[in-house]
Amino acid sequence: MTDKLLVKKIKVFIAFVTIIFVILISRIAYVQLVETERFTTLSEQNRIRPVTIPAKRGEILDSTGKVILAKDRPVYSVSVSWLGIQDQNLDEVASSLAPILRIDEKEILEKIKDPGIRKFEPIKIAKDVPLEVVTKIEENRAELPGVEIAVEPMREYVYEDFMPHILGYVREITERQLENHKDEGYSMGDRYGQAGLENMYEKFLRGQDGNLLVEVDKSQHPVRELAKEQSVPGNNLILNIDYRLQKVAEESLDRVMTSLQQGKFPNAKAGAVVMLDVNSGKVLAMASKPGFDPNIFNGKITSEQSQELFGGKETNPFPAFNNRAMMAYPPGSTFKMITASAVLESGKATIKDTYFDPGSVYLYGRSYGCWKPGGHGTVDMIKAIQTSCNVYFYQMGLRAGVDSLVKYVREFGLGQKTGIDLPNEASGLIPSPEWKRDLNEPSLKKKYEKAYQEIEDEYADKIQNAGSESEKKRLLKQKETELKWKKREYENEAYWLVQWREYETIIMSIGQGYNLYTPIQLANYVAAIANGGIRYQPYLVDCVVDYEGNIVKKYDKKVIDKVDVTPETLAVVRRGMRAVTEPGGTAYGIFRGFPVEVAAKTGSAQTGKDKNGNDKATHGLFVAYAPYDKPEVAVAGIVEYAGHGGSSAGYVARDLLAEYFKIDKTAVPEGGVSEE
Repeated sequence: MTDKLLVKKIKVFIAFVTIIFVILISRIAYVQLVETERFTTLSEQNRIRPVTIPAKRGEILDSTGKVILAKDRPVYSVSVSWLGIQDQNLDEVASSLAPILRIDEKEILEKIKDPGIRKFEPIKIAKDVPLEVVTKIEENRAELPGVEIAVEPMREYVYEDFMPHILGYVREITERQLENHKDEGYSMGDRYGQAGLENMYEKFLRGQDGNLLVEVDKSQHPVRELAKEQSVPGNNLILNIDYRLQKVAEESLDRVMTSLQQGKFPNAKAGAVVMLDVNSGKVLAMASKPGFDPNIFNGKITSEQSQELFGGKETNPFPAFNNRAMMAYPPGSTFKMITASAVLESGKATIKDTYFDPGSVYLYGRSYGCWKPGGHGTVDMIKAIQTSCNVYFYQMGLRAGVDSLVKYVREFGLGQKTGIDLPNEASGLIPSPEWKRDLNEPSLKKKYEKAYQEIEDEYADKIQNAGSESEKKRLLKQKETELKWKKREYENEAYWLVQWREYETIIMSIGQGYNLYTPIQLANYVAAIANGGIRYQPYLVDCVVDYEGNIVKKYDKKVIDKVDVTPETLAVVRRGMRAVTEPGGTAYGIFRGFPVEVAAKTGSAQTGKDKNGNDKATHGLFVAYAPYDKPEVAVAGIVEYAGHGGSSAGYVARDLLAEYFKIDKTAVPEGGVSEE
């Protein structure tokens, strides 16, 4: 190799090396001078973790503001961070964590690998973890990279199965709820009220989450706090519910149902009772049985719990989740004040009109009996309400007419939602000629239109294939005859299924038939009778208070409507209800010796068949208000499949009234079995 060639190669090599160095130096300079911020950010993200500080949810308290019914309590939760396990084997972490938490390894992997998760946020695996489990995780940190322990709030219903239908429950927000409230700061995994007051007052109870920036080491352990924005607790709800009244309502329902089950009514396993302030609509007590413990919604619901909550006709005909205070039932004889109002207001009867009740009456080709086989003899309006005389009210219902009955059902707010501040209130059902026609006519017409067409199609082929004109004429005449008879068949069926019949007015007038109203509606209807005809909107929450004790929102009474009934008619109805608890009345046995004058009405509503398929099973209903001369509260109650209202729901109402008026129960006679 010549010297010139060697020098040339050295120069090329030096040039190549120089170019490489220039490129490297340029890149270093670019990174150092131009992209410093980006790489600093990436570095910070590896060692700085944003942490959400969950807000404490507001408490729910009784009317005194002292009894806490629902609150948050701090619990340990276990999460897995992708940042901590991105270079690790997910299966190894799951297999190590599963036996400590005592859950299935597959369940952990499903949560970690869920494609819908956001990988920069911790993935919650378990909550309400015992301290001993937390300790074990800390002892096994080397085998559990990315596993984090945090303290977060969990909803606690202090008295467990106490008024669960009112309180509701909290659970993780659903995708649908998240979509509906996407502009309100919710994220997947947030808590959300799913039922009851927790749902209705979610916006007040939820609070505002805080934020924390934490510096972590390579194992994702926190080293120090860098910045913190405190969470803001949710607002508290102060209810109109009185704890002592509610406790009596719940315990009395349980006690009465147990007593009935041990006697002649083994299926008396469900019921409800409501007490209202007649001068404001405040709900002072509302109980529904069977109940449930809403704390179970903090975890996974088992199949057994699901059956108990939601039931089924075969497995559990008494589902605990149903709030029976807002479910619709036939009202039975508690409806008779409607019939009395309708016939008096229409001018078709007076208070002095009498009717002789021999025990039954024959009307429109049928016999209609009274609940008392021998009858009540001669009765007027007051005595008819006092003794719950069916035969009298059959006649009064016919005199008033169905249109008048429907008018006053609506006037008193039955068959309509009351507007109470709870979700899923039932409307009930007001039977009327229009309702019956709309219910049955479309399907009946469709049925017969199909039958008419079948006749047309059948004869079309026959007529087309007829051998002579005379044969065609004979077939046409035969077709017209068949269509004529089919139309008569439709008219006969429509007579019963579509047209309103007198017998329906008769049974409607005593609260049977298709009448369906809720206990809260019945309580509000009686409250309107008691207070002179004002219908208030029932409400549970008195006020919303922030965590510092400041009133955020105050709720007051709200008039829905004024009942279009004269004071004279209301006075007659009230006097009849007072007579119910006097000697000779169907509730005298319950209130004999009671120191406060009570006006009431008993009811027994036939349901067709009970849960065992036995005919003529009855629900026991009872409504009342007190004191008679200066009303303060109204009560409505029901016990399913319990026979007479006077010997079932009436005792629950009596217990509530005794507690409200602070009557020493030992000083009041227990009373005998009441009737109807």
